[in-house]
Amino acid sequence: MQHTVSKRKRSGFTLVELLVVIAIIGVLIALLLPAVQQAREAARRMQCTNNLKQHGLGLHNFHDTYGRFPPGSANDLAPFGKATATNWGVSWMGYLMPFLELGNAFDQAQLTSGNSYNSTAILNALGNGAGDTPIFDAYVCPSSPMDHVAAFTPKAMISDYVGISGTINGFGGTVAANNVEQFYSSSYFGAATINGVLHMNSQTKFADVTDGTSNTMVVSEVSDWIYKDAGTPFDFRPSGRHGFFMGSKGTDARPIVTLGTGGRAFSLTSIRYKINPGKSQFFSGTAASGVFIESGYTSGGANTPLASAHPGGVQATLCDGSVRFIAETIDNTTLANLAIRHDGYVLGEF
Repeated sequence: MQHTVSKRKRSGFTLVELLVVIAIIGVLIALLLPAVQQAREAARRMQCTNNLKQHGLGLHNFHDTYGRFPPGSANDLAPFGKATATNWGVSWMGYLMPFLELGNAFDQAQLTSGNSYNSTAILNALGNGAGDTPIFDAYVCPSSPMDHVAAFTPKAMISDYVGISGTINGFGGTVAANNVEQFYSSSYFGAATINGVLHMNSQTKFADVTDGTSNTMVVSEVSDWIYKDAGTPFDFRPSGRHGFFMGSKGTDARPIVTLGTGGRAFSLTSIRYKINPGKSQFFSGTAASGVFIESGYTSGGANTPLASAHPGGVQATLCDGSVRFIAETIDNTTLANLAIRHDGYVLGEF
């Protein structure tokens, strides 16, 4: 009798089939990864938009309460405390804290008691150097790759946003009337202006924005690096050394002529450079005028360029409270006119 031996077919992958499947999965991941990254950036940009909308709403509520916008950078203590020539005051972001649901930290600073910026009360409220510096999300762009703790005491947080003081003479063909609204200083500190909404010791009202609130920029971004030789990144944010809360020491109602150590105005910029100038190399050797990133001077320059980690441009709050994305390819003249509150020019598309 013959016995037939049945051969059972083994199931499973061959090595070649397995490698093919792995290759296909790798291709799919490569295709999906950019989409995932874009979705994440879209979410971060949306949060940044929300922050800027909150700034716009806070500015409006501040105006409703006090009849004017907050000073861009003041030597007094919010809300409008006594000014002294020896004390550093508060920035526009400090003034906005009660209007951005940050009233508790603001109250802890005890600003109405006559304390100066570097008082113990303010240090404890905004960061005392013990490694517990509070980070307020309203002042941070989620896309920013930079750190958010100030280098000097008080170690308050650094903001990714900046108030717009105006535009310097000559940028985009603009000319301030009789040069009254611009004050030059050294090449380090740059040129400060008062033809915008937020400037040193400003008291701007809606009535002063004669170009229209939808045509005037009031806050924008400084949320990405500036690059110099060999692609070296630098943190150039105007609140970088001392934190978002620090204002000014000067008592003038306008930027003083010599913006020296005691006359700087923090968390502000006067437009002098194009948006995102440093994606490759912004300067070589000595820092560009008005941009502090050399020899320890990493804040206080009057001409910090607008920049962001969002591809293609920056976001900005307009005086009407709306938020617009401004492309880095915007015409210089249009950018200049956006920063000025009363030049009378009609804006084109932007």
